[in-house]
Amino acid sequence: MAEPARAYAAARGVTPARDEVLDPFGAGWQLRDRRGFRPCPWAFDLARFTPARPGDRVVDLGCGNGVLLRALTATHPDLGPRVGVERVARSARQAARNARLCPHGGYHVLRADIRALPLRPRFDLVVTNPPFYPPGWGRQNPDEAHATHALHGDVTAFARAAARLLTPHGQAVLLYDADHLPALLCALTAARLALTRLRLLDDDRGRPSRVLALAHKGAGLMTEREPFVVA
Repeated sequence: MAEPARAYAAARGVTPARDEVLDPFGAGWQLRDRRGFRPCPWAFDLARFTPARPGDRVVDLGCGNGVLLRALTATHPDLGPRVGVERVARSARQAARNARLCPHGGYHVLRADIRALPLRPRFDLVVTNPPFYPPGWGRQNPDEAHATHALHGDVTAFARAAARLLTPHGQAVLLYDADHLPALLCALTAARLALTRLRLLDDDRGRPSRVLALAHKGAGLMTEREPFVVA
């Protein structure tokens, strides 16, 4: 870990744990676990895609270590209050410490389950990067802080939580796996969120890897799903 990173963190009262490292992030540095996946590499893509306005109140559902909130704050420094919701205790603690490393102002971290949120519908923006693999599919990471499986709420649960927290004119931005786009469209319909805009993010092979979806409450594109039935 470079001395400038340590000095930056120490000046803000943050000491990395033995199993943490500091990575460059925007104009500052960010804590992450030494093991497991790197926090969302599409954070700044989401931040630039998000139609944030000055003073907007923002909540990130399943905020992990706070990477989306930090990218949003760096891209839109005039945002209003920001809240990160995280169920895993270790991730919530790391997100709160990363808030202290944010050069553009911090955010509040609430440890809670997105399926039972003690929050009122007062947010202008909801952002989220839900897990996309169903339970039991493939090999699951035993470390909950780096889980990509929907063990505690699938994309529909995240979409419904977003709808509950939005003001009447609020908007939700969801970052999701492109291979599972049908599940995202069905989730938006189930939550009564109308799709406004869609952006595909390519990987290094030039194929869609992730999708960004902007949605709002009200009428719009509705997705229908017809199960396959053998005649």
